[in-house]
Amino acid sequence: MREITGITFGAFDPIHYGHIQLLELCKSHCDRLIVCVSDDNYIRSRKNRPPYLPLRQRIRHVGAIRYVDMVGVQSLEFGKPEAVLLYKPDVVLVGDDWNKSTFGGEGLGVPVIYLPRTKRISSTQIRNADAR
Repeated sequence: MREITGITFGAFDPIHYGHIQLLELCKSHCDRLIVCVSDDNYIRSRKNRPPYLPLRQRIRHVGAIRYVDMVGVQSLEFGKPEAVLLYKPDVVLVGDDWNKSTFGGEGLGVPVIYLPRTKRISSTQIRNADAR
């Protein structure tokens, strides 16, 4: 039987139990899970804010999760298309806070599975609560 490789992407800034649940769901769809963590410049550019935690810490946190088999880095120069070409996943896995019109992953040449997002938790909530 052939091993199924899945890939997902995220800032994980900061990581929380919703991320853990998402990664557990991702792993239930594949044998090998690759997680590409957005680098600091990617976060600044795409989210219009500085990262809450530095990349090195976020990589370490994600890599410590038992559902994750490999951690890569997503940058402005190495995005989703480049990651799919390099890692050759069988499936792309994302939270359903994205959809076909906002994610656009269907154009990557591999199936995309949208997984349920954990309600009532987000990195934005954590950052905002910490800023008080």
